[in-house]
Amino acid sequence: MKKTKKTKDKKNYVWAGLAGAFTATTCCIAPVVLVLLGFGTAFSMMIMHQFHIISIVSGVILVLLVSLIIVKRKSGVCNIKTMSQNWKVFPLAIIFLVLSWAFINYLIVAPVAGMVYGNLEVEKKPLGNIKEMAEEMSMPKMADVEIVPEMEGEKLLVLEIEGIYCGSCGPAISYDIESILGVLWVEQSGSIISATYDSDITSKDVIIATIHDPYSAKIISEEKIVV
Repeated sequence: MKKTKKTKDKKNYVWAGLAGAFTATTCCIAPVVLVLLGFGTAFSMMIMHQFHIISIVSGVILVLLVSLIIVKRKSGVCNIKTMSQNWKVFPLAIIFLVLSWAFINYLIVAPVAGMVYGNLEVEKKPLGNIKEMAEEMSMPKMADVEIVPEMEGEKLLVLEIEGIYCGSCGPAISYDIESILGVLWVEQSGSIISATYDSDITSKDVIIATIHDPYSAKIISEEKIVV
């Protein structure tokens, strides 16, 4: 009987973790859904940025609330005494939250986001999607980018993007870079983005300007491609 009860309690922790993880990844899931519904990538990115912290905090709060409910059901009352007696509930629920979040984020959201953004039609523009993003995020200075071609032929730029925490970030940033006129090829792996571009048309400054707050880009390498 006790074994059955313990098994049931563990299942409750698993469900608590899953519920919290799903809530914590809504900022990653929502942009993909919005893109599929036709709301546009700039609007979707804005939603992702605005609710990133809120989603994570909400997920943690949800897990803690569910854990308190588990304690109350187990002990009949939820107070400092019963919480101290059942303190293992809370770290266990948080562990399930982290594991579930990683599973949903990297094994489900990331590949789905990659397919969704990868199948979108890319409209090439001198500044890519910078103007649209500046309007959606009320950040007009973002669009104050001067296009000064480097005039060095084809080049390969490798960037490390700081601030990528979810499965939607990388594919969305890659899509925005690919929308820049002169960018020929983009590949993303984790926080690393590689872009081949025609420096007679655009420059690395335009590419880096596309990577806006809350992200930042660090140049790992840049080299001229010798044909």
